[in-house]
Amino acid sequence: MTDARGPAVCVSYLAAASLWQVERFPAPGHGAQVLATARSIAADGPMVAAVLAALGQPGLLLANDIGGDDAGSQVREWLARFRVTTTASVRAGLPTPQIVVVGDDLDTRTMFPYLPGVADGLARIDLEPLASAAFAYIDCYRFMTAPAARAIAAARAAGASILANLGGDPASPEVLDALAGHPCLVIQTSVPEASPDLALATATDLQARTGANWAVVTAGAAGAVAVGRAERLSVPAYRVRVRHTHCAGAAFSGGLAYGLLRNWPISDTLRLASACGALRCERAHHEPLPAMAELNQRIRASVPINWASHPSWPGP
Repeated sequence: MTDARGPAVCVSYLAAASLWQVERFPAPGHGAQVLATARSIAADGPMVAAVLAALGQPGLLLANDIGGDDAGSQVREWLARFRVTTTASVRAGLPTPQIVVVGDDLDTRTMFPYLPGVADGLARIDLEPLASAAFAYIDCYRFMTAPAARAIAAARAAGASILANLGGDPASPEVLDALAGHPCLVIQTSVPEASPDLALATATDLQARTGANWAVVTAGAAGAVAVGRAERLSVPAYRVRVRHTHCAGAAFSGGLAYGLLRNWPISDTLRLASACGALRCERAHHEPLPAMAELNQRIRASVPINWASHPSWPGP
């Protein structure tokens, strides 16, 4: 992957996130006391841009417009706090997209997105910044397949390297067709932490279907795997005091993007990505994201990348 000479461009959607914590999800027809609440951001792209900003990498977020309501104010405050520059505008009378994420003490998370007009808004965003981008991060969730494919085409036309994130969704044929054969491609997704055995199979399948330089699959606390054209690696998750897991995968993506931007070896890139994801889980939502010195300190104390990080992942 080539080193970027200008801003990294992230393509994603913007929404205000409300995080609720309960002890256990209730049975149908019953309730559960909410033990804690917090505010954050969605989707992954804004957090990727924030991680890059914390590491000193200029970036630009291309996203849907937001409203002038309270949720819109929440989004604007978050973007300002984490120094994320975006092309999204504030439009009076537009309802700001929102997502409620409910988690319990068994590490179950359930999401309730309210995204009125987001897919249509993304289909209309100005992709001109991709024309001068050396690197593009693109969220490729199933509900935004057409806008994602459009952004991929623009990035390819510019000769930009691409990090495409499926976010755990099944890969749509339209997105796979748009990505296939791109010479500077990394594709990423996730599998449930309880099913880490799926990670290697998923990464192998995605790499074969797209011809990507690397297919990277995260599995929460079980770590991550990367499958390349002639090599495969794994990286363990760092042990941290977990306060929450919201946007941990997006923070991983931010570290991944940073290493790819600088043409680092994939092993070093994965170490940085894993550290970014781990330290995200340690910090409250309003706290600064870690700088490179903090990440390096965690990396130096870590075990090396190997295939023994999880017993269900076979060696090469």
